[in-house]
Amino acid sequence: MLVHTRLHDAFAASAAAHERVANRYSLLRLLSFLGGAVMVTSAVMQHSVAQGAGGVLLLLSFAVAVVLHARTIAAKEDAETRQAIHARHLLRLGSGWTQLPSRGQGLLPRQHPYASDVDLLGQASLFQRIDVTHTVLGEQTLAQWLGQAATVEVIAQRQAAVAELAAALEFRQELEASATAAPEAKLDAHGVEGLAHLPSVFERAPYLRVLVFALPLTTLLSFVLGSLGVWHSAAWLLPVVAQLGLIALFAKPAHHALDVVSAKLPVLESFERMLVLLERSHWQAPLLCELQRRVAFGELPPSAHLRRLSRWAGLAELRQNPLFHLPVNTLTLWDLHVLWGVERFVRDVGVRAGEWFAVLGELEALASLATLAHGDRDASFPQIVPASEPLLATGLGHPLLSPAQRVPNDIALHGPGTALVVTGSNMAGKSTLLRAVGQNVALALCGGPVIAQQLRVPCVRLRASMRAEDSLESGASYFHAELEKIRGVVADAEAEPPVFFLLDELLRGTNARARHVGAKAVLLHLLQRHATGLVATHDVELAALGNEQPERITNVHFTDVVVDGEMRFDYKLRTGIVRTSNALRLLSMAGIDVPAHERQALEGGAGASLAGAEPSPSALTAPVAKEAR
Repeated sequence: MLVHTRLHDAFAASAAAHERVANRYSLLRLLSFLGGAVMVTSAVMQHSVAQGAGGVLLLLSFAVAVVLHARTIAAKEDAETRQAIHARHLLRLGSGWTQLPSRGQGLLPRQHPYASDVDLLGQASLFQRIDVTHTVLGEQTLAQWLGQAATVEVIAQRQAAVAELAAALEFRQELEASATAAPEAKLDAHGVEGLAHLPSVFERAPYLRVLVFALPLTTLLSFVLGSLGVWHSAAWLLPVVAQLGLIALFAKPAHHALDVVSAKLPVLESFERMLVLLERSHWQAPLLCELQRRVAFGELPPSAHLRRLSRWAGLAELRQNPLFHLPVNTLTLWDLHVLWGVERFVRDVGVRAGEWFAVLGELEALASLATLAHGDRDASFPQIVPASEPLLATGLGHPLLSPAQRVPNDIALHGPGTALVVTGSNMAGKSTLLRAVGQNVALALCGGPVIAQQLRVPCVRLRASMRAEDSLESGASYFHAELEKIRGVVADAEAEPPVFFLLDELLRGTNARARHVGAKAVLLHLLQRHATGLVATHDVELAALGNEQPERITNVHFTDVVVDGEMRFDYKLRTGIVRTSNALRLLSMAGIDVPAHERQALEGGAGASLAGAEPSPSALTAPVAKEAR
């Protein structure tokens, strides 16, 4: 955090200094122009060579001031861009990252097996905290990686690349600063990629290559010869009429292609800067070297090809000034010349440009993961192990909580066909634990860092049923929606690799007895199919399965304590089943009158039933969850 704070303050001071200098240049521009104009006018009227020379010097000073003012403004804007970059990083390092733009909605299917359950995308999500992408392909790549497990080989390659990028703070800053064309929106290269699929005007009409040069030259020659009296002075109008015919004939395809490139000029300039940065970097990680290899193209680097297209895009912007564009295009066939330049770019590059943009998207996704690795003091790289091995976590924390807020816990799942049943008081941390596990597993399986001292993750398929939404439009009740999610988890358990499930309050949309019977059936069904995972529940009878099958099910819990009449939580995971319930106490604290004798009777009954569901000694002594230190 200290590095980002210092850089943020340094760039803020730099931006302020450049603004002061820019104001001085602005004043100098005004004074030198006015002074020069007055002196030149006076010199003309008084025939004074000295005043004329002074006026010319002042006008030259004006021209120099214009150039220096433009450069100072550019430097100021660059400093402000970098200041904003570090301001966003400071938000990510603390608890203010939810102020960042909420991204990622719609990038994964609505029925994704765990994205909405573990807060992967959208507002207050993992994606929102770590996303430093500035391109459409970058955010799509990051979302896809988080939403789908990679192979062991790919995970290893990404970890090495992320580790190298995590140490390359200046490179990541430059990568973000390069993509400044549209700060409020992602850079979209779709239109540029589409150029390769447009029909070529000059291939369909090869004669145009001659006419776009011959007709304007004929017009110029006819005008000169007519002016000299060699032939009729209006003869130059004949080639102009022919040029107008060509313009009308090819106006539609020309305007379509030029609309695309002129609209994408800022995008092209940003992509060009990003490519230059990639081309000039030197890496050790094989994946980063592979990204450089994938953009290599012929004798010229890809940035040079994009710079060429940017020049044509800049020339296409002449159409934004109709009063100037109309005569120039009529006399020179300007639009067709620009179109030929664009088509030569397409001929030379073709669909390869799409590969360049894809590579930059992957680089941004790696940089996003590297941001978490560099910025969070609790981040580490997990070990990916075979599916038959246990999941072991030491000091595992929630990636969306700041290091000062999170309470780490240790977790152990003893391999396929085992589960942790998590009981606990309301608001004590059950659902938070499941989401912490889910987000860390998603990060681990995509090749990113995790928030843990150590984490061993087997090759599994993450599945979750933690949130369900009823739908008035489709007529689906909450129970039906939840049942559909559970059905997806159960169906996926039939395939390999094994499923890693996260289940929160199974079947809460039905009565208590049906909920218990159904939840027990679901859990046993999954365990019989070698699935492993965590179940959060208030159902102490479900937790009692730890007595019946201690080799498969281990009970852990969160609890609360009352100090001076105030309920407090320490969010530490403990072995065994929770012994208290705070539901009626919470109602009382909310101002709802609950008779004391009924509350005592319920809590006493809960204690008795919990005592009857006490886990076996082996479950209590198993190294499943140690208190966080």
